[in-house]
Amino acid sequence: MPRRSPSVQYTTSPLLASKTPVWRSRFIVAAIALGFVVLAGRAAYVQVIGNDFFQRQGAVRFARTLDMPANRGRIFDRNGLLLASSVVAPSIWAIPEDIERDDPDVKSKLKLIAKLLEMPQKDFDKKLEDEDKTFVWIKRQVDEPIAKQIAALNIKGIYQRKEYKRVYPNGESAAHVVGFTNVEDHGQEGIELQFDRDLAGRAGSRRVIKDRLGRVVEGVGETVPPLDGKDIQLSIDSKVQFFAYQKLRDAVTTRRAKAGSVVVLDAVTGEVLALANYPSYVPDKRQNLTGEQLRNRALTDTFEPG
Repeated sequence: MPRRSPSVQYTTSPLLASKTPVWRSRFIVAAIALGFVVLAGRAAYVQVIGNDFFQRQGAVRFARTLDMPANRGRIFDRNGLLLASSVVAPSIWAIPEDIERDDPDVKSKLKLIAKLLEMPQKDFDKKLEDEDKTFVWIKRQVDEPIAKQIAALNIKGIYQRKEYKRVYPNGESAAHVVGFTNVEDHGQEGIELQFDRDLAGRAGSRRVIKDRLGRVVEGVGETVPPLDGKDIQLSIDSKVQFFAYQKLRDAVTTRRAKAGSVVVLDAVTGEVLALANYPSYVPDKRQNLTGEQLRNRALTDTFEPG
């Protein structure tokens, strides 16, 4: 008959038989109670004392104020003919981390965008390399038909922003009178600079909530509508301006002169009917613009009478 092993009496274990010191149990209870007090205090601080701060921090992550650009005022000649106006020119921007560049279909579409924007593929790819950026301009103020073609590709991470750019129907003939604006639509030369505050107007704003992809979910708060700029009418006669510039250009070319200027005044009122310089430039196509082209000799240079 097999022998049974003696049973273990746990109550006789020295570890269990020893009495736990009272201070240890009290310390544990006090530590737990202190933890609850700290948590309650932190909750009270977040919910009551620092509530405004945390509300603002939360809003920063999803609430945005969108600028609503004002339409810049137009510039007319004395007969009401247009010398400068604004047209819609969307700007293309991206969130690099949202673009799935490993997808073959997306890759082919990105190459098409670079081609539409007339950008070297290397420069285009460089703008999308830094995936830590949440906003990067691809190209500012592109023609609206091009922007529509890009939008039709429906690429995640490629977006558009509505902006305006200036067009100058009279081109180089009135460049030194009208001047031009920069990409931010601020006057840089001529009438565009001198009357920039009147022409610019005041941008509006709209408070919205956006998701992580930059899409507007809903509008919140009050919308401040933009105030369009004022129109300005000049004493310039665009027809006289064109013929004065044409004759000046032909004379400078024929006589192989370095430059020339002409000013036409109304002998009775003293109004300026035309002011032209050569060489000149096309205000809305200023690539490779030189100081010689930009120089308004009729106003800056000194001539001896006679």
